[in-house]
Amino acid sequence: MEQHIDHIGGSKSDVKPRLVLKSYENRSRASGLKRYEPPCIPPCIFRVHEALRNVNKEAYTPRLVSIGPYHHGQPKLLAMEKHKERYFELVLERTNKTQEYYLNSMKGSEETAREYYADPIDDNLNSDKFVKMMLYDACFIVEFLDLVPQSDRQSQQGQQSQDVGHDYDPIVNTSWMRAHICCDLMRLENQLPFFVIFKFFSLVTGTRNPPTSIFKKLAENSFFCIMPKTSDFSRFNFEDESVSESKHFLDLLHNVYHPHPPSSREKLNECQGKNQRICFKMPSVIELQDAGVKFEAVEDGDDTLNLFDIDFKDGHFKIPKFNVDDWTETFFRNIIAYEQHSSNDKPQYFTDYTYFMDLLINSKEDVKQLRSHDVLDNWLGDDEEVALMFNKLGHGRMIASSFYYDEMCSNVSAYCKRWWSRTKASLKRDYCKNIWVTLATIAAGFLLLLAITQTVIALITIIISPPSRH
Repeated sequence: MEQHIDHIGGSKSDVKPRLVLKSYENRSRASGLKRYEPPCIPPCIFRVHEALRNVNKEAYTPRLVSIGPYHHGQPKLLAMEKHKERYFELVLERTNKTQEYYLNSMKGSEETAREYYADPIDDNLNSDKFVKMMLYDACFIVEFLDLVPQSDRQSQQGQQSQDVGHDYDPIVNTSWMRAHICCDLMRLENQLPFFVIFKFFSLVTGTRNPPTSIFKKLAENSFFCIMPKTSDFSRFNFEDESVSESKHFLDLLHNVYHPHPPSSREKLNECQGKNQRICFKMPSVIELQDAGVKFEAVEDGDDTLNLFDIDFKDGHFKIPKFNVDDWTETFFRNIIAYEQHSSNDKPQYFTDYTYFMDLLINSKEDVKQLRSHDVLDNWLGDDEEVALMFNKLGHGRMIASSFYYDEMCSNVSAYCKRWWSRTKASLKRDYCKNIWVTLATIAAGFLLLLAITQTVIALITIIISPPSRH
């Protein structure tokens, strides 16, 4: 172990405190912020129930690194445990503290941390092993998130540092490993309470505890690649109360996407009568186009634009542009599972959003039309694969009575039932397919009008002309 660390991390004399952590230490001391205390909450880290898991088991299972107790010790994830040990050895060298110091400091967090997990923890993970797991996992996360921005800056500047163990790291500088670890850190079953991470962060930097927004912003570059919408991650308000009280990484991603403040749609839904029938149905994209509905992508020009800000007015859909790639299904499945398991009564934004998109998308033709209107960027390449993804996201999912898009579905369905909307769309579809069909239709209409005019003139002439005398 020691030889491996020397090879990766270099000698002790070459190891220096990272600039990122050091700058945060100075800022935290200067600000005089209060000590962070873990909130008293119901359990918020779950094992995914079978109805959801059986549709796609791989979406909830970590590929490279285990975080927390649910997947701890799995054989296929043991290779990353060596990297956790390597990171911790580097911290010991950098801080000149012993392993016992960190273990003793983290031990007081064990009881509270266990309460975050809703499902039974393996009996083999006794108190000492659980504390060590928390320490190593928190260390891995802090070091990983610290190294990612440094790697990005070097890549942008075209640099390739050879300072092994400080600027260079075999994980963050290997793109496929870095992407899979970012994805693993947001899986529902692979979470560590934020307060545990903050506790380790404060031990390393020597502060009482860093403000939550500072640490969360370290995660911006890491999670940007797996977000379902092309946007500037920095525009999210990390000082918002619901965001600053995030319980773990998946909860953070869930909170930063919420509309802040609640939208008018949400307020209207809250005012609906309890006995009012909820509308859970709506035509697909192709059917809506047949009824004259138009689609338009909304770009990121407005800082207040939210993924859920879909608008329908006068037969015109405006949908925030989003992309679908290899990470989209995993992201949606885990965040939907989190909403399904959570006990709070907040709107289930992601559950409702994916259900709404499932209503819009029934086939690859629906996806094709959304692509043609720049609403959707298909990075998977196959439109049918995107359609199947949204259709299967609904398996095992429950829609609450406070459906976020209830009123919109009702308005869309009512619009499609108007006879004039259907007639206008039918005429446009059948007689205005292209310029030649349109010109032929106009010419035929003109000839028909001439024929009718001639007939009318002839009839009028017969009626008003006096009868001929012989």
